Amino acid sequence: MKEILAASYLAASDLLRRESGRWDVIVVLGGESDLNPFVEEHAQDYVVLRFDDIERPIQRQQHVTSEHIDQAIAFAKDRECVLVTCRAGQSRSVALAFVLACQYFSLAAATEMLNAKRHIPNQLLIREAASWLDRPEIENTFQAWRARNAHIVLADYYDEIGDEVDALEAAGVVNQISIE
Repeated sequence: MKEILAASYLAASDLLRRESGRWDVIVVLGGESDLNPFVEEHAQDYVVLRFDDIERPIQRQQHVTSEHIDQAIAFAKDRECVLVTCRAGQSRSVALAFVLACQYFSLAAATEMLNAKRHIPNQLLIREAASWLDRPEIENTFQAWRARNAHIVLADYYDEIGDEVDALEAAGVVNQISIE
């Protein structure tokens, strides 16, 4: 059974420290970040994808491409435990984990990994993946999830999200994924 998780750099740092060697990791970095050697030391294997968290192409910003989608799907194909991580763990990593889950599980199971009180999946990534994979049902399923959760405002949960970050930091966890 394949396991796919999305996490922030902070949460991924904690998970990789606690479960060293278990996870194959897809690290999504922005243009200004470099990978910390910690990932190579604690991941079973890893791949780095570089694109910014934008919802539409913007000059001087790297948007997600079909090559990124292809690379992620190829990397995850025969892996049992896949961890997808981005800076906040709310947009790029969640969208990519959702797309991967759509490839390996049912659309309903993939949707279950989304939490409207924690996630705001990158729509450009989902749209690009659905188009590239010629699977419009991926974007349709995502849009239906958004519509069902339109009443939830992520900002209303920032304190809870902040409390989770504070708890990790209080436990001594620091970002070991990227060097900015």
